[in-house]
Amino acid sequence: MFPGMFMRKPDKAAALKQLKTHVAMFGAWVAVVRVTPYILHYFAGETDELKLEF
Repeated sequence: MFPGMFMRKPDKAAALKQLKTHVAMFGAWVAVVRVTPYILHYFAGETDELKLEF
Protein backbone atom coordinates (compact mmCIF):
# COMPACT_ATOMS: atom_id res chain seq x y z
CA MET A 1 0.00 0.00 0.00
CA PHE A 2 2.28 2.79 1.24
CA PRO A 3 6.01 2.02 1.24
CA GLY A 4 6.82 4.10 4.31
CA MET A 5 4.00 2.67 6.37
CA PHE A 6 5.78 -0.42 7.66
CA MET A 7 9.30 0.95 8.13
CA ARG A 8 11.32 -0.02 11.17
CA LYS A 9 11.52 2.54 13.95
CA PRO A 10 14.97 4.10 14.44
CA ASP A 11 16.82 3.36 17.63
CA LYS A 12 16.47 5.80 20.52
CA ALA A 13 19.98 7.23 20.14
CA ALA A 14 19.37 8.19 16.50
CA ALA A 15 15.97 9.62 17.36
CA LEU A 16 17.42 11.70 20.20
CA LYS A 17 20.21 12.99 17.95
CA GLN A 18 17.68 14.00 15.30
CA LEU A 19 15.47 15.65 17.93
CA LYS A 20 18.41 17.69 19.23
CA THR A 21 19.26 18.77 15.70
CA HIS A 22 15.69 19.84 14.98
CA VAL A 23 15.40 21.72 18.28
CA ALA A 24 18.64 23.56 17.50
CA MET A 25 17.41 24.51 14.03
CA PHE A 26 14.09 25.70 15.46
CA GLY A 27 15.93 27.78 18.06
CA ALA A 28 18.10 29.32 15.38
CA TRP A 29 15.05 30.26 13.31
CA VAL A 30 13.35 31.79 16.34
CA ALA A 31 16.47 33.85 17.04
CA VAL A 32 16.63 35.04 13.42
CA VAL A 33 12.96 36.04 13.42
CA ARG A 34 13.28 37.85 16.76
CA VAL A 35 16.47 39.77 15.82
CA THR A 36 15.54 40.74 12.25
CA PRO A 37 13.28 43.72 13.15
CA TYR A 38 15.99 45.24 15.34
CA ILE A 39 18.60 44.92 12.60
CA LEU A 40 16.26 46.40 9.99
CA HIS A 41 15.39 49.26 12.32
CA TYR A 42 19.09 49.96 12.90
CA PHE A 43 19.86 50.09 9.18
CA ALA A 44 16.78 52.17 8.38
CA GLY A 45 18.32 55.10 10.23
CA GLU A 46 15.01 56.49 11.43
CA THR A 47 14.70 58.09 14.82
CA ASP A 48 11.86 57.43 17.22
CA GLU A 49 11.37 61.14 17.89
CA LEU A 50 7.98 62.65 17.25
CA LYS A 51 8.38 66.08 15.67
CA LEU A 52 5.40 68.40 15.54
CA GLU A 53 5.69 71.27 13.12
CA PHE A 54 3.23 74.16 13.30
